[in-house]
Amino acid sequence: MNVNLQYEQKYLGNRQSFFDECSYPYRRVGKGCYLIQNDKTSGDEAFAKCLRRGVYLANFETLNEALLLKYELLKMNTGVHYYFGGRNINRYKPGGDWRWIKKNGEMVKMTYFAFDTGEPNGSLSASEDCLIFNVSRRYRIHNIDCGGSYGGYICEK
Repeated sequence: MNVNLQYEQKYLGNRQSFFDECSYPYRRVGKGCYLIQNDKTSGDEAFAKCLRRGVYLANFETLNEALLLKYELLKMNTGVHYYFGGRNINRYKPGGDWRWIKKNGEMVKMTYFAFDTGEPNGSLSASEDCLIFNVSRRYRIHNIDCGGSYGGYICEK
């Protein structure tokens, strides 16, 4: 067994490893590594800001991952909405066709839907193709216009 790993297990227990690549300004939430930014921006700008850092808007492939982030935001108590990486790629389809957008442009179909009551509610005339954690609804998931500057954003390594 690696000497460093033995040391970590013996002396650090369940605490974070010294060699964890998730260091400030990123934070470990569950198994994910996230940058949570409070500056108000649009969904499109948030996407670009994450890419400029070499990361991507956060994807929550499991409901557990999304819930862990939601509770982290509740603890932070910033009063800010947060964009993350889900996009509707077909507003002609009732309810949309929601995908996770990865750093390399790969799109992964969402396997669960945890929208708040009445969501998603975009339409052809009022597109709401981005996703946010909505602060006024205790960080429940809402779809929203990608061009409006409604909140901060969450990047994922």
